[in-house]
Amino acid sequence: MNCRPLVTRIGLGTLLLAQAPAVKAQTLDQGTLIIRSGAREVGAESFRIVADSASLRITSRTTYGSRAAEFTTTVERARGSDAAFQLDWRGTPHNGQLYAVLKRNRITVRRVEKGVEQASELPGNPRILFGADSVFSILYQVAWLAPQSGQLPALYPQGNRRLSLTVERSTSPQGILYRLRDGLEGQIEIGNSGQVLRIYLPSLGLEAVRKPE
Repeated sequence: MNCRPLVTRIGLGTLLLAQAPAVKAQTLDQGTLIIRSGAREVGAESFRIVADSASLRITSRTTYGSRAAEFTTTVERARGSDAAFQLDWRGTPHNGQLYAVLKRNRITVRRVEKGVEQASELPGNPRILFGADSVFSILYQVAWLAPQSGQLPALYPQGNRRLSLTVERSTSPQGILYRLRDGLEGQIEIGNSGQVLRIYLPSLGLEAVRKPE
């Protein structure tokens, strides 16, 4: 199915934060997560998180294995308003790109693979989390969207998989721990300075731990 392009690389950021206040965003965190399956190291993810009180941007590059399956991800969003998600994957049997844009409570998803474009439209929510299997740091959205315990909608656009997450927030010896259940089981540990320390996803059998600097 060939569809008219709905989002371009140039337009991704343009669609996002035009309505946000002119507050200078700062880098909250950047570093590398070591991805493990049990005691075995299976990949790494470099990431950068930039935010202010009204906007959030997360960029990451994730690689797995000696054949370097690679995922490049960008999430941009304004609080209570528009958001966009971009995922590129390489080194897999089917390389491709995916774009998802939330605007006026509608989500448009466009997938480009082997020169073929497919598009779909879904109902949205200003607080919806965009996720991707095998990518970790974008789950920092949990801390930004749900600073307290409660329910959080999520969308994994690769399969148009919708979830309703339960988020439980508690303190930990190093900062704050977010526990996820009901659709996605996991733990996200954030340090006292806002840095990502550890993300554990038991359904994938994977844990991402911050690499010491």
